[in-house]
Formats: sequence, C-alpha cells, structure tokens
Amino acid sequence: MQLKGTYKEIWQISYPIILGSLAHSINQLIDTAFLGHSSKVALEAITLAGIYYFVFVFIAGGLARGCQVIIARHSGENKPEKIGIAFDHLILLAFILSIFLMLFFGFATKYVLAFVVKSVAIQEAAMNYIYMMNYAVIPVVLGFCFNGFYTGIGKTKIITIATVCMAITNIICGYIFIFGNFGFPALGIKGAGIATAIADTVLFLVYVIHFFYFKQPKKYNAFTFQFISLKQIWSIIKLSSPIVLQNLIGIGSWWYFFLSVEKIGEHELAVSGILKSLFVFIGIPVWSLASTSNTVISNIIGQGRINDVVPALKKVLVVSVGISLSINLIIVLFPHQILSLFTNDTQIIKDTIAPFYTLMIALLFFSSGMIMNFGITGTGATFIPTIVEVFCCLFYVLYCYYFVQLKQSELYICWGCEVVYWLSLLTFTTIYWSTGTWKKYIKILDASA
Repeated sequence: MQLKGTYKEIWQISYPIILGSLAHSINQLIDTAFLGHSSKVALEAITLAGIYYFVFVFIAGGLARGCQVIIARHSGENKPEKIGIAFDHLILLAFILSIFLMLFFGFATKYVLAFVVKSVAIQEAAMNYIYMMNYAVIPVVLGFCFNGFYTGIGKTKIITIATVCMAITNIICGYIFIFGNFGFPALGIKGAGIATAIADTVLFLVYVIHFFYFKQPKKYNAFTFQFISLKQIWSIIKLSSPIVLQNLIGIGSWWYFFLSVEKIGEHELAVSGILKSLFVFIGIPVWSLASTSNTVISNIIGQGRINDVVPALKKVLVVSVGISLSINLIIVLFPHQILSLFTNDTQIIKDTIAPFYTLMIALLFFSSGMIMNFGITGTGATFIPTIVEVFCCLFYVLYCYYFVQLKQSELYICWGCEVVYWLSLLTFTTIYWSTGTWKKYIKILDASA
C-alpha cells in the first residue's frame, strides 16, 4: 500500500487507531473508575502497579514500533514478501522476550516494590494486580506485534475491532471480579488484574483470528518461519533498541514521579492516579496520529519521495493540534463532571482541579512534540529520539527532584514537570525538522539484508 500523505489517508489510518486506543484506554479508565469506587488503597496501588508493569512490557512495544517502520518502508517499496519476513522475526523475538518478562514479574516484583514503595498496604495491593497480569504477558506482548503489523501496512480497522472486544470484556469481567457479582467473590484490585488479563487475551485472539481468516500469511509470506536469519534479527534489534531504551527512560521517569508523589502522601497519589488515567485517555488522538506519522513518513521514503515528507508531517500536525484543542476546551468547560466519573470522593475531585489545568498546558505542547518525535522514527533514525528523550527526561527528573522530593510542593506545581518535558521535546524536534537535519539521517531499512 503506497501512500500519498493526504489528509484523507492520514485520517483513514488514524481514526481506527484512535477508536481502538480509546477502547484500549478504557481498560485503565475502568480499573481506575471501579477501584475509585471500591478502595482508596487499591486506587493508589493500581497507579504504581500499572506503570511498573508497562515499564517492562513496553520493551515489546519498542520492538513492534521499530518493526512497524520496517514494514511501512517495505509497503512503500511494494515488497509484501519482505513484510512477512520482518513480522516472523518480530514474533520470534517477542515470544522470547515474553518468557523473560514472566519470570521477572513472577520472581522479582515483590523485591522491587518493597524497595521503592513506602506503604506496605500499597505494596501488597500492587503485587496482587501484577501477579494476575503476569498470566497475560504473552498475549500482551504478541498483541503489540500484530498492532505494529497492521499499522505498518496501513490496515488499521482491525485494531478498532480487537480493542472494542477487549474493552467490552474488561467491563464485564471487572464488574464481576472487582465487586463480586453473579456469585463470584469481591476481589478488588486482584479482580481488576484478572479482568484486564482476560481482556488482553481476547484482544490477541481477535488479531490472530483476523490474521488467518483474511489469509494475511499467504499475502505477506508470513508465519512460514522457514528460516531464522541472524541478520534479520539484528536488523530489527538495531532499529528497535533505541526505541526500547526511549520507552524505558520515559516510562521509568514517569514512575519516578509517582513514587515521589507517594512519599508526599497517599491522598496525593490517589489524585495523581486519576490525572494519569486522564492524561493517557485525552492524549489518545495524539498518540494515534503519531503512530500514523511513523507509518506515512516511512512509506513515503520507501517510495523515494523525500520532498513530500515534511508536507505530510505538517498535515498530521494540523489534525493533531486541531483535535487536541477541541478536547482541551471540553475538559476545561466540564472538569467536575469528567472527574466525577473516576471517584465519588469530593475531596479528591476538588484537589484534582488545579493540577488538571497544569496538565492542559502540557497537552498543548504534547500535541505537536509527539507527532514530530514519531516522525523522526519514521525516517529510520531511531537513535535521535532516544538522545532527545535522555535530555527531556533529565529536565523532567531534575524538576521532580526539586519540586516533588525536596519541596513537596502543591500538586499543580508538581505536575509542572509535564510542561517541562513536552516543551523540551517540542523545542528539540522543531529544531531538528526545521533545519533540515533529518535528511542526513534517513536510514535504509531492510530486514532481509
């Protein structure tokens, strides 16, 4: 599928990802909302547990994103047979990684949480959630692979279907296992882990059924596993490893922030947990469009149309900023109504308002900076965003250390770290694109080389 980079194509690729991501984010929103009406300790614990889990699982997300760039490049080159080769090796790498992750979560989690989390109650609750989620590591990791495959070839509608099925499953299972309905015991945060694990497994199964029903293996020469090439594995690892490192640094920095907030107080952690879920939810269009920019730019470069890269990137930026401004306006007008969906604690709602507005400022920079950052990845220069990430996270951590750890400031000041991070990212990426530096680092991508 060779792309032209038009608004229509951008939207056709993006909107299924947006809808799918909305459904995927509902998992976190459901867990937060259900537990917010169930137990304050559980609400506090799931914030740390969720980030901890995805710090490591997002290693697979980095692998999938790197392979997505390769797949999109081969799609632009009109070489479908090479797409299957790349995908097969991605599946192999991801499966091996998932085994290591299961062992890590199973044996190391209690020691890690005991070392970094102050509250024993939060430690225990977080472990209950993570131990349940550990059963879904393989489908979660392989689900990233299928997501990268379908985004890379520009066929994204299945992402919506799969994640809607996942969200519906999570709602039903969460209602049953968290609160103890239909004869089941009320399991609280442990029930949230069970529900999410089942839902993630459903997501993976929908991907697999679609993949074979529509004969994708035959079309793309996939799932043959006729040979294993170390050169192909190295090609994917080389491209993906900077993305993996970027994910680890970024999410790790975010976890550091929440650990710092937990030391201020459990109430502040509960408030920040709601803000985290909101940030992930309202940022979905930007994340989805960023993934689209990744695919579109790599596809256009695969066609040899270098001069069309920046115009296509600008179109994605226009769509991203427009959607983000609209969402921000709605949130600013109706903050109380939105926050009441997450908790019935009036004090938590009241204390969330001020940092909520700080987050809105950060989102203004986020809507542009993220698009340009993913766009750089689409050129194949995956090491550039990683270098940028190091500097941005350094500013972020220094801000957290001073205002959260040392000063223990009000939450609206603590959440200013998001403004610092996204403004830094926007500044670096704007300079990179506007100076034409990106042309010097376009990479030739071929998983079969």
